[in-house]
Amino acid sequence: MTVPVPAPPVEQTLFRLRVRYAKRGRLAYLGHLGVIHTIDRAIRRAGLPFAVTQGYSPHMRIGFSSALPVGTSSTCEWFDLFLTELAGADEALRRLVAATPADLAPDRAGYVAIRRPALTAEITRIDYRIALDPAPGSAFSADIVKEALDDVGAAGDIAYVRGKKAKSLSIDRTLLAADVRAGEGSALICDLATHADNGGSLRPEILIAALDRRLRGADEPIVSTGIQDLESFARYRVERTFQGVEDEDGDVRDPLHGSASVGA
Repeated sequence: MTVPVPAPPVEQTLFRLRVRYAKRGRLAYLGHLGVIHTIDRAIRRAGLPFAVTQGYSPHMRIGFSSALPVGTSSTCEWFDLFLTELAGADEALRRLVAATPADLAPDRAGYVAIRRPALTAEITRIDYRIALDPAPGSAFSADIVKEALDDVGAAGDIAYVRGKKAKSLSIDRTLLAADVRAGEGSALICDLATHADNGGSLRPEILIAALDRRLRGADEPIVSTGIQDLESFARYRVERTFQGVEDEDGDVRDPLHGSASVGA
């Protein structure tokens, strides 16, 4: 008797929709898992034909850019959603906007090549904007803060403790440029251009904690608590303002470069 040979499985045709969204307002304090679950529900409400993984625990095929620290807002977060059917990018964006909370609302979408690297591998340039409000009795000019920030950067590494583990943040590898200028009232604005790779990325809250200690001339250890308790500044606000892809020539491009995108 001839035993029939099963036909090989038919490879499913997939389409990779890349979406940019914001994280602002109260939802800036939503953890990364909370963001994932909220966007998962929004995609289901939008009725998009999403693909699922294989195996014993199938789930939506979706990939996100690197997680934001709790309390950090953003105008440029990304996710890649794999679809089983080609839906118009403008229609998909419209449906996602209608189904997503306003503080996580998407504003751009386009299709990218199915075999492009994951967002966490492809995005290597990240910019941040930090607003610093000096504590009462503290009067720091932009020049003073910039000089202190340069001194922190010159040290090369920042030692800190997270949980029970001693860690180190490599400033000379991750911080590309920093600028400090006067903002509204007594506030200062610090713009950071940073590099990210498999070795890690800049943690703005650790840099701010090191800056605070430098301004005070203190040398106590830095403990990562998510939202840092500072003495030089009464308040700080961190926003991620850009995520980019660096090509072989060193040019930095938008993550939707080369796609037919819609949105602002």
